[in-house]
Amino acid sequence: MIEPSAVRLSKRMNIKKLLLDPKTVLAAVVGGFLIGLFFSPLGLTLFPLGSLYIAFLSMCLLPILITAIINGIAGLLRDVNTRPIFKNMALLYAVGLIIPCIIGIGSALLLQPGGDLGPEAQKSIGALITAAPPEPKAEGGIFGFLLQVIPTNVFEALSSNDVMAIVFLSVCIGLAIGAIDNRETDQILSLVKAIYDVFMQLYRWGIVILAPGLLLFIAGVVAQIDAETLLALTKFVIDFYIGGAILMVILMLLFWRAVRGPLLPTLGRLSNPNMLAFMTNNPIVALPATLDMLEQDYGVDRRVPDLVIPFGIFANQHGAVFLLSFLTMYLAQIYVIDLALQDYAIIAIGSIIAGATAVGGGPVLIPTVAPLLGVVGIPTSMALVVLSTTDNLIGPVRTATSLQANITLTVMAARRGKEKPEAPAAPVHFQENHI
Repeated sequence: MIEPSAVRLSKRMNIKKLLLDPKTVLAAVVGGFLIGLFFSPLGLTLFPLGSLYIAFLSMCLLPILITAIINGIAGLLRDVNTRPIFKNMALLYAVGLIIPCIIGIGSALLLQPGGDLGPEAQKSIGALITAAPPEPKAEGGIFGFLLQVIPTNVFEALSSNDVMAIVFLSVCIGLAIGAIDNRETDQILSLVKAIYDVFMQLYRWGIVILAPGLLLFIAGVVAQIDAETLLALTKFVIDFYIGGAILMVILMLLFWRAVRGPLLPTLGRLSNPNMLAFMTNNPIVALPATLDMLEQDYGVDRRVPDLVIPFGIFANQHGAVFLLSFLTMYLAQIYVIDLALQDYAIIAIGSIIAGATAVGGGPVLIPTVAPLLGVVGIPTSMALVVLSTTDNLIGPVRTATSLQANITLTVMAARRGKEKPEAPAAPVHFQENHI
């Protein structure tokens, strides 16, 4: 008997739902840890397959990043709903990104996650440092770093995967397309959107096997390190949560100042979308609840967050800025690197540029953070170990703080709907894109 197509489709959808369930992903991560710890030869055998999977996701993420930035900025400038508040929003966006950077650097200096490690932790970390010694700092200081951000050769920046230069280029193109209103730029924007859709489709195909892909990759990563090293990273995770909590409180207080009202009831209404983002490690899941909350509870004209929040999920990543600045400081402490004032400035600027538009998490972030680490003199191999082994623990903090940052930006820019757009916005559909 031939199985009806509807039944086969239902089974495929159930399998896909099961594979993408957060509990399945968590089980795969735990399984990868156990294989790497207790069956290291098997973990090393599985690692090449996991690396191929991560490479495929990385292939998709850079085109998604470029097209999302261009399409998002141009769309915000061209749409009548957000054009009147674009200047105010851009200023708040730029100033706001300083906050997670300061919290990341400041909390790392205060808590010293890479210092005061126990004897066993020092021994384990020391073995990793021996395997990946520090590198010479890039020459040129802060101005040399800024020169790297502005690509003199666009094609070279693209071919070398220079993320910060690519982000700068994408922002410039988005602003230019948004400022020119004619049929030709409309066609360019349509092409950009088509490229975005193509790579998002590839990404959606790849993300279906996220759980087995992470199991293979993490099994291989953990097989190359020992249990003491994992325990040594416990302090990094705990201190990251403390710093993330400080950042979340600041963002919520800025939100309360913008909307006014009783402190606890006002902030209490934020718990639903933030908890959804934290528990699922995915802001897309919390998007409907966020939009409804802003409109119904805080009087923000729905047409504004319909455009601002989806764009911000790609290009206002406070959690990633906090992570990159905190991670760089942590690794500098591990390697006992003396940082000068210009080094702190480079960490701040690099974290903002690279982190604000970071796509994905864990090992996928390595191309994003690599230029920043290179300037400070830290090998990326150590960052790979930290991100691969801790991302599923720290990822929810990164996601929740980024969502709250976009909620805060929206209400501060829209001022509770006082600047009413004249026409309704076309519906915006963004697909899931977080690891």
